[in-house]
Amino acid sequence: YIFFSGRADTLIKIWDRRILKSYAEVGTLSGHDEGITFLDSKGDGVYLISNGKDHTIKLWDIRKPDVSASSRKSSFVDTVSGPHFSRHGRSTSDSSVMTYQGHQVLQTLIRCRFSPISTTGQRYIYSGSSDGKIYIYDVVTGQIVSRLKQHNSIVRDVDWHPYEPCIVSSSWDGSVKRWVYSDSQNDDVV
Repeated sequence: YIFFSGRADTLIKIWDRRILKSYAEVGTLSGHDEGITFLDSKGDGVYLISNGKDHTIKLWDIRKPDVSASSRKSSFVDTVSGPHFSRHGRSTSDSSVMTYQGHQVLQTLIRCRFSPISTTGQRYIYSGSSDGKIYIYDVVTGQIVSRLKQHNSIVRDVDWHPYEPCIVSSSWDGSVKRWVYSDSQNDDVV
């Protein structure tokens, strides 16, 4: 019943299909400094990730929407003036649970996703990147656990097989790559 929309003004809106007649969102999530490029739900009714043009992936608890963002009017002035930052460098209006950094989001809408529950227990978040790599993050620590490089251009989309230890990626260089998990320490293998 719940669905989400990411917006160029940096906000994520939470909608409840049961009350769509009111045409009002039931919650808002704020924390990105630039527009949203992709959203992926963990499928548990609690967690959501977003990829942003600010080169970050954010993990959200949808049960804790940002009340101040819901009442804020979207306007060009709000977007241009930007968020206020705390002394720790995090936006004071950031209601996310965790921020993942390392990948780049330039020129296109790059996707991010949770790894599959059946093979990884959803313990990773992965994303393509403008630098031609695939980044795999540990959900809990936020650390980059792997960088996969075989493409010569932007990796826009990546998909992890739900039941087998392999990943497929597509790039602006016109190639599609298949990555298979191995116990070796080779950089091109998950």
